[in-house]
Amino acid sequence: MAPDPASFRSISFGLDDLGEQVEGFWQRWPESRADELGQQFAAKDGTGRLRLPLAGPRAQSGEQIGDYFERLPSDPSERGECQLVLLLRAGAMAFGCWQGRELVQHKAVRKYVVRGSGKAQGTHLKTRGKSRYGSRLRLQNWRRLLGETNERVADCEQQFGPFERIFSGVPVRVFSDLFEADPIPVFARDAAALQRIPMHIHRPDYEELLRVRAWLVRGRVELPV
Repeated sequence: MAPDPASFRSISFGLDDLGEQVEGFWQRWPESRADELGQQFAAKDGTGRLRLPLAGPRAQSGEQIGDYFERLPSDPSERGECQLVLLLRAGAMAFGCWQGRELVQHKAVRKYVVRGSGKAQGTHLKTRGKSRYGSRLRLQNWRRLLGETNERVADCEQQFGPFERIFSGVPVRVFSDLFEADPIPVFARDAAALQRIPMHIHRPDYEELLRVRAWLVRGRVELPV
């Protein structure tokens, strides 16, 4: 029988405390292994669970928690991976490039591409919209935004090196549009570094970028009461 969720307490922690939390969980449940996605460790009897920060070092599928702990950097402030966070919605884009804890480059852009109904012009034309001056202008702006997004991300990669992790907050249909833009993205659709952000994304801007990043560097340990 699965444990009652009400009998657990959840403790949030930051990336700097990852080693301490992993070590504590390891000592209590030494046989724990990572799940298939490498995003959490769970006690065999289901009495405890450790959810890793998505922006932290990834576990291998089925990896023992002790092995994961041994390969964690001893110094939390050590310069880490080059990671990209990309947020894109109709008419708005924001991206940030982090090297470890440092935000080394970011940009937020908005363009007039949304109809009065709130639907992006590209999406509208793919369904039932007709091309008139206003719609053509919105569509041109949308294409420019997609191209500009890919250009800026490519410039960032050229300056700071290949992205080891890419966190994407982009709707599926918009993601397809991104790969039809000129130029195309510097990463492939099926890139191993690419990961969707499993949270609701508000209209992209600098503040939303920081909010999403703050969520990505938080983990959670669930312990029995």
